[in-house]
Amino acid sequence: MLRSVMAFGVVLVLGLSSRASGGDINVIPQPVAVERADGAFRVTPSTRIVAQGAAAVEAKKLAAALAPAMGFVLEPTTSSKPGERAIEMRLDDSLSTLGAEGYELRVTPEQVAIVAAQPAGLFYGIQTLRQLLPAAVLRPTRVDDVAWDVPCVRITDHPRFGWRGLLIDPARHFIAKDDVLRFLDVMALHKFNRLQIHLTDNEGWRIEIKKYPQLTELGSQMDWNLRHRDGTGPRCFGFYTQDDIRQIVQYAADRHITIVPEIEMPFHAGAEIVAYPELGIAPDRLASLEPQKRWRETSGLVAPRPQTVIFFQDVLTEVMELFPSRHIHIGGDEANIELWTNDPEMQAQMKRLQLKDAHGLHSWFIAQMDAFLSSHGRRLVGWDEILQGGLAPGVTVMSWRGEQGGIAAANAGHDVVMAPTSHTYFDYYQGPAASEPLAIGGNLPLAQVYSYDPVPEAIAPDRVRHVLGVQGQLWGEFIATPAHRYYMAYPRAAALAEIGWSAREAKDYEQFVSRLRHHLERLRVLGITFRPLD
Repeated sequence: MLRSVMAFGVVLVLGLSSRASGGDINVIPQPVAVERADGAFRVTPSTRIVAQGAAAVEAKKLAAALAPAMGFVLEPTTSSKPGERAIEMRLDDSLSTLGAEGYELRVTPEQVAIVAAQPAGLFYGIQTLRQLLPAAVLRPTRVDDVAWDVPCVRITDHPRFGWRGLLIDPARHFIAKDDVLRFLDVMALHKFNRLQIHLTDNEGWRIEIKKYPQLTELGSQMDWNLRHRDGTGPRCFGFYTQDDIRQIVQYAADRHITIVPEIEMPFHAGAEIVAYPELGIAPDRLASLEPQKRWRETSGLVAPRPQTVIFFQDVLTEVMELFPSRHIHIGGDEANIELWTNDPEMQAQMKRLQLKDAHGLHSWFIAQMDAFLSSHGRRLVGWDEILQGGLAPGVTVMSWRGEQGGIAAANAGHDVVMAPTSHTYFDYYQGPAASEPLAIGGNLPLAQVYSYDPVPEAIAPDRVRHVLGVQGQLWGEFIATPAHRYYMAYPRAAALAEIGWSAREAKDYEQFVSRLRHHLERLRVLGITFRPLD
């Protein structure tokens, strides 16, 4: 008998922790609507996955995800016999009202059906199905004596926001390709769909650019140490070849995650100035130094002369060839532009361009990148400092210095991704510093993350559509290992996933924590280091 019923479109979301045969339902992020029923569908070696066309591609992903722990492969097929118990995966245009990422999941004792308008929806239905099964199904090796039961349920689900992201930072401490791929796997389980990779900064250049080989020959080789209290730590040399990038991009795409590359400019550019001193202020002085000495002499700020513009546009050309993402992030933050004000060459540049001050020169430089990306059908993304001096209509603002930049940008008609330090900086401590791994500072406990709403009241109702979503940041100055990275990310990223996906009106922290206690067992089975709940 059905426990509770809800039609799609009603704002209230049912609690998901009540008992039914087949066990608790503790899905993260919380689905929009749930109907519960008694009974369960038992997955056995004879169970088939029925799918055709594009749905069959997603069906293979389900079979591959479940096979290692189950000890058998659910055989994909294009049809089933009458009365045969099967998992059906199907695309249906009538569900277009749920959007490209929405889905319906129906489980009866006789059948599991995942239906969506687009393949991404089927993929997210798979992630929910994985969470309905016992946590042991996530193990990478066979588990004996486990009944693979799926509780009977009907779920109608779709995300609140189209941008649900995390950021990782191999520029500060390089992250091996295989570690990036595993990070993507865990993201997919939580229905994230954007991974921003901070590829360049003062501490390192991490992407191969064919036209400028010294970017990786020199720019990836800084002797940068993790700032432990005793001054020791691992070195972080390394970069991604273009083949590495292609593999990461494809691996992410298979999981319906878009990789958003970030190439920092005009500040946070020390690694490229070391490699090509002609990009910097006072280039003759820099060029006279040995490369290792340039690390300490460069200000990290490029000089926006015409040749510098050409250099970065050349870089972005190769970046666009590697990353199909519509959005390309160029940083634009924290520029110490007073150095331009005090430099005779840059003073002359401002005069030639008829610019009032260094703020105008910063805006001029950003505008060159925006026009270039726009001419290639891409959209520039930058941190909220790019608002100074005005922006072209297609630019997307990532608001990190609180919400004011995002509010101003959205009200001015610009797309916005909310990423404020107050709620989304996962490089902050999660508790008392003395009992936590070394972090950059701050304090961001789980409850504070969960409390966040990415749509501030100060955004006009007709401009709310410009809020694309939300993103959590894992800046890497103090994060040198995968275990540390996961510890800083989870369970805070689980809270952020729910903010990005689930209905605002359904938020209930105590109920979330109740589901999270079960969800952490999944992370434990996956071998993911996480901070225990208080």
